[in-house]
Amino acid sequence: MDFGPTKSGRWPYKPTAIWRRLVAVVGLAAFTALCAMALVALVAIGAAVGALVLEALIG
Repeated sequence: MDFGPTKSGRWPYKPTAIWRRLVAVVGLAAFTALCAMALVALVAIGAAVGALVLEALIG
């Protein structure tokens, strides 16, 4: 990913590379958020099932 020699004072990245990097970061953030929500949902369902089982055993 070498764009050749850069002049001093110029920004070394092409705009397309920045957009690709931004899209990759946003996609990674969305995937991380989705995984976090799925994990929280699994924990909540497990807690609800556990509470129901305990209530059935006690009552």
